[in-house]
Amino acid sequence: MTTCCNAPEDTLRICEIFYSLQGESSFAGQPCVFVRLSGCNLRCAWCDTTYAYAESTPMSIDEIVEKVESFGCELVEITGGEPMMQETGACKLMAKLLERQKTVLLETNGSRPLDAVPQGVHRIIDLKPPQSKTKHDEAIWRTYAQSWRSTDEVKCVVADASDFEWCIEKLQQYDAFHRVIVHFSAVWGKLPLAQLADWICQSHRPIRLNLQLHKIIWDPNARGV
Repeated sequence: MTTCCNAPEDTLRICEIFYSLQGESSFAGQPCVFVRLSGCNLRCAWCDTTYAYAESTPMSIDEIVEKVESFGCELVEITGGEPMMQETGACKLMAKLLERQKTVLLETNGSRPLDAVPQGVHRIIDLKPPQSKTKHDEAIWRTYAQSWRSTDEVKCVVADASDFEWCIEKLQQYDAFHRVIVHFSAVWGKLPLAQLADWICQSHRPIRLNLQLHKIIWDPNARGV
């Protein structure tokens, strides 16, 4: 592994590529190839992939596609870190995977413009509440709200009741509930799932409980699952 650094547009800094079950989103439970890009502009309090901040191997887009194809799987997620820190290359990769008839997911931390993401990609956007210890970018989220796509999904990971209420308020503000799929997850090991389930029921909102299946099936700290 090399330290994360700038790379040409046809080369991406890759942390890891692996095949497992999708643990989150509306695709949870399906076999999926994960392409984890290196580098992140945020430092979330409960980040479970801090190794992606710097671990980096340069790979060409063609090499990445060849590796993805070797798994024989239709579903591919581009994740991080924050993949849109490598916007040009990441978008080229997503476009090439779409050309190969892949179903492509992009998991992004909700701090970067997403207009360049190719049509047809399922954008899974994290809404970061206060307990994440990251700064919410109101301007970026207003642009999302002005151009929601029918395939967009929003994920909220919450630590307590104040996080839950904050996310509800923001999702209303961004007209998300009836335009995109909304998921809520509990911070692993901090908020009981039963408590979050109660809040979701009491909210009477179209919210899906996101279980993070990979942490239930395997060791929560395991990599490559």
